[in-house]
Amino acid sequence: MEQPYADGTAAYLAAYRRGLLPDPELWIDEWADKYQIIPADTGAAEPGKYHTDRTPYAREPQRCLSPVHPAKRIVTMIASQLMKTQIALNWIGGCIHMAPANFLVLLPTDKLSKRVSGRIDKNIKAVPLLTERVAKSRSRDSRNTLDTKEFEGGALYCATAASASNLAELSARYVYGDEIDRWELDVDDDGDPVKQAEARGSTFGRRAKFYYSSSPTIKGVSRIADLFSMGDQRHYYVPCPHCGTMQVLEWEGLKYTDDYKLVQYQCITPDCALIDEHHKSQMLAAGEWRAHAKGDGETVSFTMSALYAPAGWVSWTDLAKEYDEAKKLRDNGDPGTMQVFYNTRLARLWDSAEEMTKASELRKRAQDEGHLLGRVPEGGLILTASVDTQHNRLELLVMAWGAGMERWVVDFQVIPGDPADLRTWNELDERLKQRYRHVNGVDMSICATCIDSGGHHTAEVYQFTRLRRWRNVLAVKGASRRGCPVLAQRPSKVDLTWQGKTEKQGAELWMIGTDTAKDWIYNRYELPAGPGALHFCSDLPDEFFDQCVAERKAIRYVKGFKRVEWVKAKSERNEALDLLVYNLAAANFLGLHRYHEHQWAALRAALCQGDLLSQPAEPSNPPSEPVPKATPAPPPTSSAQPASAAVPTKPAARPAGRRTASSSYLKRR
Repeated sequence: MEQPYADGTAAYLAAYRRGLLPDPELWIDEWADKYQIIPADTGAAEPGKYHTDRTPYAREPQRCLSPVHPAKRIVTMIASQLMKTQIALNWIGGCIHMAPANFLVLLPTDKLSKRVSGRIDKNIKAVPLLTERVAKSRSRDSRNTLDTKEFEGGALYCATAASASNLAELSARYVYGDEIDRWELDVDDDGDPVKQAEARGSTFGRRAKFYYSSSPTIKGVSRIADLFSMGDQRHYYVPCPHCGTMQVLEWEGLKYTDDYKLVQYQCITPDCALIDEHHKSQMLAAGEWRAHAKGDGETVSFTMSALYAPAGWVSWTDLAKEYDEAKKLRDNGDPGTMQVFYNTRLARLWDSAEEMTKASELRKRAQDEGHLLGRVPEGGLILTASVDTQHNRLELLVMAWGAGMERWVVDFQVIPGDPADLRTWNELDERLKQRYRHVNGVDMSICATCIDSGGHHTAEVYQFTRLRRWRNVLAVKGASRRGCPVLAQRPSKVDLTWQGKTEKQGAELWMIGTDTAKDWIYNRYELPAGPGALHFCSDLPDEFFDQCVAERKAIRYVKGFKRVEWVKAKSERNEALDLLVYNLAAANFLGLHRYHEHQWAALRAALCQGDLLSQPAEPSNPPSEPVPKATPAPPPTSSAQPASAAVPTKPAARPAGRRTASSSYLKRR
């Protein structure tokens, strides 16, 4: 039997004639109602013919995604499982049919990218109109693979947004970014991945379309919230079935009994009847999107909570139960479930700062206590310091520690100057040698200092600390892993000889468990006095208090995995919080966190003995420049304390001389 061969001329002419025809004049929602089919093998709850009337709120976003619509950027900050992905599938199918061009689909992880690509593939196979336009899957070429679909007029590429090469290797008229709040903030040091993705459509001008969808995450760092604020911020208004008042369904309007047998919505009209959930279908059908802002003129943005979920999906009763369960866990100290509820059900930003100590409370407490910079209060028994390195300055914070790890801010100074300039470090050295007058008249020296080495001046920090280890001046850096102790048990050697071996007397780096330290600090902000309490000076700048609470604990997704970590808003500064963390590390280096009452009592006795031996303070010297006097004995030696922190406890004992060492590394310098 003769094997028939494809007629290439006929196939070419057929495609040529189709190309001469004008694009079908259908909106994406009209195309979906006419052609779209939800495959049964995707696990969808309602497979079969797609009907926009089932989710009438999805009609307007689909119209904005239509190629003929003037909007350039469409943003949906929507609760989970409402419409985001299905809208994208309708858009992809409609454009392949009516206005084909390159598609770039970006997901936060490779695993999620493969999952979405598989769903797109099943959708193409379920719609005959798309099946005949997309290349058949064959093993001998790459025209139709899991992450690439070629069709007449273009191709669809499904990739992860975590790689800069995926964002830069092709030109695409259409770009779809899903779950963008789970994307990396900076991809391969090339900047914002959203900006990189939009650069792929720059050659198409106003014909380019960008669709971004995600549930929001954390206030100040949510990318979908930033994009939403760029647009006209549309909310879905529905009429009350009793009085007809158009309104947005907000969580605060949901009313229910303790046994959940009666769950209703309170209309915004005073004295109007409560709304039962069975009215929701007619309310959604009569709803409309209304803009709350003017926007940038090219971005259309939508937001909606799970209260709008159609009948048979997530009910108001289910939401009430979820909320109460999350509230119970939050009251027991686990706010993670409440954040998930806010993000995925209410489509709201989570701001854990609402439940934390406010900067205004810390500022008021400082004003009430009246401590001033430059003096050590009565409870302070030992001093530590911390230094934060910035590109144009060094910031120094000196703290006093007392019984039970109660602490006081003693001094805060900003040393202007480039950290690459040796004169800046010489100035810091003089500040660290400064002594501070205790209220009983004794002058106290700094016993340990931690300097941040994680910035752009790591080499300078190593050089400074290498020569001052005998003064307990340490180079520190935040650990990348979570759950680490406040300070590592031992440092790591960071200096190498010319043979590649560790330099015995070289620089040392101490790792800090920043998340552990911040947990310790934040949990004690609310303490007014006693063990663990923090006391501020009343003459600190206002921004210092804001920086102390600049970060909040929240759930983020890193490479697709959920992680609880401390984050801050992009516009906020947190140098003061970092300085508190480094001081806590210095206190741990001295072993103060292991001190018992008898050890604190020995420190107190040594300070009182120093008071008897010291001379009265000279009134002519300002507090910021104390005159060097007799130094109180440092803390008693603890068996677990580092050798460099061990000092005699008797005030009459001879001070330890400076330790010397012969270093071949330093000689070479």
